[in-house]
Amino acid sequence: MSQYVQETNGNSPYAKDSMSHPSNGSSDVPTLHPHSFIMRDDTPPLRALHSETVYRENAGADFTVTKVTLKNVQTGEQFSVHYVSVKDGHAGAVCVAELADSGCLLFARHWRPTVQSWAWEFPRGMGETGESGATTAIREFREETGMNAVADSSRILQYIHADTGVLKDSIAVVSLVVETSENTIGENAAVQREHDWELAHMHWIKIADIETMIAQGMFNDAITLAAYAIWKTNKNLR
Repeated sequence: MSQYVQETNGNSPYAKDSMSHPSNGSSDVPTLHPHSFIMRDDTPPLRALHSETVYRENAGADFTVTKVTLKNVQTGEQFSVHYVSVKDGHAGAVCVAELADSGCLLFARHWRPTVQSWAWEFPRGMGETGESGATTAIREFREETGMNAVADSSRILQYIHADTGVLKDSIAVVSLVVETSENTIGENAAVQREHDWELAHMHWIKIADIETMIAQGMFNDAITLAAYAIWKTNKNLR
């Protein structure tokens, strides 16, 4: 049985082991040690025996479905599950971009065919081979918005997994700062509407308004909600 282990300081040998790390083994995420408890997990109940690709799209995002045969280590029962990945599981990035000295974050309004509706989302994108999470964030931010973030402002706050049940992914939550002189949002939004069927417009939204919108259910993209919670928590801890 998994246990919560009470600690009186942040020097537990389990603290580092309980952190989530990116799939590429990067160590560019700051380590914070909890002071109240640490999660100590048991031996995994399942063992992977083998895997095979059952579908692969050799273009675009390289959408792939993988079948994995598992064994219940207690009963010996074997069964199969499937998971989905894109870009061979390379880490992507979601950009939490703040306009300097304004208290505003940048959101895009996307049309998503999967849910047949519009959604407020942070700019994000898939990683390429050899890219760090920060590099992906800066590249994707430039591609989606036409703006450059401050060169040394990128900070990886954490890596997240969008759905640990069916997706093999790793997403860097990256905070960025954009100088007022780089803010060409009005002109750029018009260009995006013309050339990107997926993206309607972008807005700088004040933090107080963001939280009101969340409370009213206006934000429903899970990656965006998780990224905002991580960004806000890190900001409060500074």
